[in-house]
Amino acid sequence: MFCREQVAQLRDAQDEIHAMGAELVIVGNGAANFAKAFREDFALTGPLLVDPELRAYRAAGLRRGRVEILSPQVPLNALRALRSGARQGAVQGDAWQLGGVFVIRPNGALAFRHVSRVAGDHPAVADVLAALAPEAPLVDEKLAAPRAQVWLGHALGRLVDPFIVSSFDRTGFRIHSLRFRPDDLDVDLSSRRCLVTGANSGIGYETSLALADLGAEVVLLCRSAERGEEAAARIREQTGNERVSVEILDVSDLRSVRAAVARLAEKPVDVLVHNAGVLPDAREQTRDGLELTFATHVAGPFLLTQLLRARLEASQDGRVIWVSSGGMYARRLSLDDPNWERREFDGVAAYAETKRAQVVLAELWAEEFAGTRVVVNAMHPGWADTPAVRSSLPRFYRITRAILRTPAEGADTVVWLAASARARETGRFYFDREARRTHLVPFTRESREDRRALWALCERVAGCASALASLARASRAREAGSPPGVDDAWVAEGERDEPQREERRETAAHCEHEPERTRQAVRSRALVSEPEVRGAGGREVVPEMSSRRSRGGGSVNVQVESGALVTPRGRAGKSAPAKAKDHAERARSLWVLDA
Repeated sequence: MFCREQVAQLRDAQDEIHAMGAELVIVGNGAANFAKAFREDFALTGPLLVDPELRAYRAAGLRRGRVEILSPQVPLNALRALRSGARQGAVQGDAWQLGGVFVIRPNGALAFRHVSRVAGDHPAVADVLAALAPEAPLVDEKLAAPRAQVWLGHALGRLVDPFIVSSFDRTGFRIHSLRFRPDDLDVDLSSRRCLVTGANSGIGYETSLALADLGAEVVLLCRSAERGEEAAARIREQTGNERVSVEILDVSDLRSVRAAVARLAEKPVDVLVHNAGVLPDAREQTRDGLELTFATHVAGPFLLTQLLRARLEASQDGRVIWVSSGGMYARRLSLDDPNWERREFDGVAAYAETKRAQVVLAELWAEEFAGTRVVVNAMHPGWADTPAVRSSLPRFYRITRAILRTPAEGADTVVWLAASARARETGRFYFDREARRTHLVPFTRESREDRRALWALCERVAGCASALASLARASRAREAGSPPGVDDAWVAEGERDEPQREERRETAAHCEHEPERTRQAVRSRALVSEPEVRGAGGREVVPEMSSRRSRGGGSVNVQVESGALVTPRGRAGKSAPAKAKDHAERARSLWVLDA
């Protein structure tokens, strides 16, 4: 935003600036014709640059906001500017963008930095001229919060963190924010493309708004085209960033996920935020045969991550963020009946269980992306005043609305994880920009077997995408005459099991073309996934058709034949028939969704 008074003052000091060997460069965000009119109106002779996409503003960390613009200083400043000879009456470009003044040495060092906090907040011209002196000290560009403030934040945090209310509410955020580093979000994301699910309201909207304000290209993944376009228009208007678009995606619908990915994968993906959430009162089933909460929080995001994996790995700094909930602290990972077919449905419990699953999946995906430039983390936003809370938890909202965080405060850690250079640790669970423990009580801890079982379940219900990948890899290995890898060990069974191999091919084809038949095929097969079940050679057994190597052991397939465990090469394991039967029955209870 051009500030008339500031420009007039610096124009009048232009001779002094030139005498000190410097040049006055003005950067604005209006159109080229506006810049021409502005130059004529102010009789400017130096460089006048136009930055319509606000990239220079973002890189400089300049602020933007309606509240700051509506400052009581504005009328008086405008009057002084008019008296100084400025006659430009029309405001063009971004009317809500605040400005600043910077003195940059020839070597790029910063000698002066002033960022306006409200309209009319300008530095004295004398201070700008003083910074032009050769002996003037340089500005430390690594901003840091005052030590006393950080110490106070840590001290108060230790007092409030043991208590959920005082930690999750707005007071908790304000206390925790005392420890935030001011320069963590002083970044330019103009080269990055970010995808945010559930982005038309609440935390998803605020996340998208903040990322767009940092210059990123943002794609709002929304179920409703109308609400998505309304949100995108607001973001474009508030940030001046035109690179905000909408993609229709119902993350609970696996066909919708695949269709959206076909379009999303045409361009790079640097950040993927799993934010979409639901909390239904009654059990609802998707057209994939999944309970809605599980489909929205677990199956859909898993498939979306899996299908965008190549794009994320191609990024120089890939980020995947799972927006979980503090409610997951009360539940353990539950896999006995993830589809809520044998239990009386409890929406809050289903929500908490799937949010726990998201935290575990974030850790598993972090391991899956090991060795790449992709980091995966989960977070929880605390208690935020969002439309979802108002509609799904009306009683909770009535009781707590006076202490709830704003949606922007709830989204702060999501933005930090997506943008900050300091957020490069992977596989962690964050709250208010700090890694937190994932369990408060021992009974919520899951076993390694549960974690592997969750991954296998996701691969199955997400449409057997891994089966297709395994089949392709196995075929390539056979054509090349190379030994099969652990992912495609089942191909080495040879011609003795051609019918079973054909069944797998048919299942893979169903996964790609016929979702209904896919569900039936998946449900008709029990899996054995207990790590204590071992085949010959002591290798761990994990579910078949997995595109992922087991953690802590090799990956082979297993069948239960006459009470014995059989490895792909047909060698019987040493487990007793009764033990094999027990494991098979347990696997069926875990994984056959409509048993």
